[in-house]
Amino acid sequence: MKTVNLKCSMLLPMLALVFPLFNAHASDGVINFRGMIVEDGCHLSPQEQSVKFSCSQSGKPVVQTVAFNQLNQFKPSSDLPFSTKLHYLNEKRTLAIVEVTYR
Repeated sequence: MKTVNLKCSMLLPMLALVFPLFNAHASDGVINFRGMIVEDGCHLSPQEQSVKFSCSQSGKPVVQTVAFNQLNQFKPSSDLPFSTKLHYLNEKRTLAIVEVTYR
């Protein structure tokens, strides 16, 4: 019984000292990277029942039109560098946010 109490009495102060370290956030710093952006991102144009994606690939314009009902988890058949996901804002599914992820 005394051993358990001694272990608990030593463990609690140790946790109190270590816990703030887990919540520490960097307030400043420098991030270095190398590379370059070689192509612009795609431009999205909402149409009546679809979204038109205008992208540049290897310096050539590429256009892909995707129907609204196909936007969730859409991955283009060509080598276009994006995928889409829909996040509905209401239960009737009349409002949504389109998330575009570039690779």
